[in-house]
Amino acid sequence: MATLDKIDTTGIKQLANSEFIDYADSDIVIIDDLRNFTKLQTIKVDFLLIIVVKSGRIAMRTNKVESIASSNDIIICQPNTMMNECMFSIDLSAKAVCLSSQMARKMLHIGDVVDLSFYLKHKPIIHVDESTMNTFEKYHALLTEQLLKEETMYKKQIISSLVSSFLFCLLSIIENATPQRTALNISRSSVLFKQFIDLLTSLEVKPRNLNYYSSKLCITSKYLSNICKENSGKTAYDWIIEYAIEDINRLLSHSDMSIKEIANYLDFPNLSFFGKFVKAHLSCSPTEFRRLKGKQQQGKRIKLFTF
Repeated sequence: MATLDKIDTTGIKQLANSEFIDYADSDIVIIDDLRNFTKLQTIKVDFLLIIVVKSGRIAMRTNKVESIASSNDIIICQPNTMMNECMFSIDLSAKAVCLSSQMARKMLHIGDVVDLSFYLKHKPIIHVDESTMNTFEKYHALLTEQLLKEETMYKKQIISSLVSSFLFCLLSIIENATPQRTALNISRSSVLFKQFIDLLTSLEVKPRNLNYYSSKLCITSKYLSNICKENSGKTAYDWIIEYAIEDINRLLSHSDMSIKEIANYLDFPNLSFFGKFVKAHLSCSPTEFRRLKGKQQQGKRIKLFTF
């Protein structure tokens, strides 16, 4: 049986190393039988965790809130959720889907669901009827089937569409399960956090200066970091860097711009600084990253036209 004991933070990459994982890549992990993980203590999950409980029970503590999930319950743990004291019943039948925070954010804009996030933070379990449970099992089976298929030109788009449909179906269930949601007293910090994310995503080039965003929101930089930490578990600077890295990844992978042009476009002071920034966050130089991405794309094209 797999054991994850006394781990400060567990991300997709760490989880993917388990022998009991049915599928894993850098963004998605599929677990068909959660019983293989018999001991979960003090884990901070750095991804979106969705557990579908068909039968049996799971007792757990998430962010200091004790919960018990049973038949036809769905457990939703957002990124940076602290989990501990998890116990499974002998007759447990449960599956799990884990999505990296980056993928989940691409599928569902975090600013649009901040009130739902607030709700799930305090109540991570949603009960559904038998029909809805069957729908989720079908999504799980279809997603697993597509992930295990050989690489094709449109595999990535198919997976993205399935994940997006899965998440929107989940949001619809949450919406119906929480009719009083609109009456929730959403805090000012949650509203400001949504405004920060909206501002960040609206910018073609993301300034990496915290003061830029705090001045736009008419608050101090320290307060901005505090509200981000409170609502997401990450600081404002963490969010800024995460979005900046996504822009760099996109431009290096899918544009004809030279590395120098990308550095200038993203407002880096010089090419050397840009190179060090990329190396620190992507573990390789911009040139190496572009070459690796080029090889991956070339491999996909060769595989597609091999009969």
